[in-house]
Amino acid sequence: MFRAVFTRGRLLAAAAGAGAIVAAGTVPAAAQPAPASAAVCEFSGALCLFEGTDYTGERFTVQSLEPGVAVCVDLAEHGWANRAHSAVNNNSRSATLFMGADCTGRGLSVTGSLPSFDFPALSVRVY
Repeated sequence: MFRAVFTRGRLLAAAAGAGAIVAAGTVPAAAQPAPASAAVCEFSGALCLFEGTDYTGERFTVQSLEPGVAVCVDLAEHGWANRAHSAVNNNSRSATLFMGADCTGRGLSVTGSLPSFDFPALSVRVY
């Protein structure tokens, strides 16, 4: 089952089997206000990854369809392998970026905001 939801001019896609909501397209962060976490990642309970440091460049947003239930998202499948260089996590639970597919290998925890990191992420676990 697949459903699409439009939010503020953006198309969000959800695959029920995958258990995650991901942005079907990316939105340039430059269109967003100043880099305060609430302004650059306005989705409640979501993880926003940015192509540039300091929350700049294109943005990829992901969250679990069932709050509190962990889901692993393949970043390569969405064109985001090794692209993230800053992040904002608006979820009360930590998200984890992983060097390997299927949320394996070394991880980088994202709690709150990370204005800059150099971590080759291939997947991410979100709640």
